[in-house]
Amino acid sequence: LNKSNRHVIEESLVQLRCHFAWELLFEDIEMPDLENRIFFLFSKQPTGLCEISENQEALESLKEAEDLIQQEHDIQSDVRSLVTWGNYAWLYYHMGRLAEAQAYLDKVENTCMKFAAPSCYRMECPQMDGEEGWALLKCGRKNYERAKACFEKALAEDPENPEFSTGYAITMYRLDSLNMATETSEAFCLQPLKEAIRLNPEDVYIKVLLALKLQDLGQEADGEKYIEEALNNTSSQTYVFRYAGKFYRRKGCLDKALQLLKMAQQATPSSAFLHHQIGLCYKAFTIKIKRAANWQRRGQDRENVHRLVHLAIYEIEKALMLRPTFKFAYIELAVLPWPPCSVGSLLHPVPLPPACAHSLSLCLSLYLSSESTHGQ
Repeated sequence: LNKSNRHVIEESLVQLRCHFAWELLFEDIEMPDLENRIFFLFSKQPTGLCEISENQEALESLKEAEDLIQQEHDIQSDVRSLVTWGNYAWLYYHMGRLAEAQAYLDKVENTCMKFAAPSCYRMECPQMDGEEGWALLKCGRKNYERAKACFEKALAEDPENPEFSTGYAITMYRLDSLNMATETSEAFCLQPLKEAIRLNPEDVYIKVLLALKLQDLGQEADGEKYIEEALNNTSSQTYVFRYAGKFYRRKGCLDKALQLLKMAQQATPSSAFLHHQIGLCYKAFTIKIKRAANWQRRGQDRENVHRLVHLAIYEIEKALMLRPTFKFAYIELAVLPWPPCSVGSLLHPVPLPPACAHSLSLCLSLYLSSESTHGQ
C-alpha cells in the first residue's frame, strides 16, 4: 500500500474501540503474575490482550478469542468481534502488514453499518462500554476508576445485565480493597456483589468475593455459607480455592487454608498472591505454636517454629521475586518472629520500591523494639 493508503489506515485505526485504543495502564509487576491475575477474567471476556505479548503470541491470543466468539450468537458476540478485529487491525499495522490491517478494518466497518452506527469504525452501545470496562479491569489497579465508570455507563442503559453487574461488582471489590484504611469504603462493594449474585446465582467467583467482604464486616458465618456453596461447584476452581484459602486462613483454620491454597498453586505456580498467602499460613502456625507454649522457647516447639519461619520466609520471598512491588510482602518479612531469620531475610538483595520504604522501616523498628522489650 502507498503512503496515502497508509495515512487512511492510520486515521481509521484511531477511531476503533479496542485494547490498543483504550490507553490501558499495566501495573508495575512481573508479567507472569499479571498473566495469572487475568487468567479467570479472560475466560469471561475473550477479546484478546495483545499488549502483553509478542506479535506471534498476540495473534494466537486473538485467534483463540475469535474461536470462542464464533460460538456465540447474540449482539455481544458482534461487539466482541469488533474489539477483536480492531486488535487484529492494530497488530497487523504495527507488524507492517497493512493489507491485512485493512481487511480487518473492513470487517469492523461492515458490522458498524449493520447496526447503523454513526461512525464507520466506532460503535457506541452498552456492550462496548462493558468490553472496555473488562479490559481496564484485567490490567490492574491503575485502571479501576475508569473501569467503574464504564460499567456504570453500561448498567445505566441495561441494569439487569448479569455481565455488566459482575464486572461492576468485581471493580468495586477491588476499589474497596485498595481503600481499606477508611471505614466508609469497606461496604461500598457489598450491594453490587449481592446484586451480581442475584442476576447470576451460579457465579462462584462473585460468591467467594462476597464471602471475603462479609468476613471483613464481621459476618463470617454468613460468608462461610457462600464459600461452601462455591467449593461445592466444579467451575472456576482455581480462583475458588485461592480465595477460600484466604478466607479460612483469616478464620484460623490453617490446615484447611493451606490445603486449598496449594491446590490453587498447582494450576498457577507463579502466582505471587498464592505464595504470599501460603507464607502467611506458615507465619500463623508459628504464632499458634508459641501461644500454646505460653511464648516459651523449648524443645520440639522451638524447632517447629524455626522450620515454619523459614518456610514463611521462603514463600514470601518467592512472592517478592514474582512481584517486586508487593508492599505487604515486604512488611510481612519485617514482622516475622525470630529476628535472626527475619532480619537476615530482609538483608537479601531484593530491590525495595520507594513507596514501601517508610512502611517497612516503621514496622521493622517497632518489631525490634518489641523484641528487645519482651525478649521474644
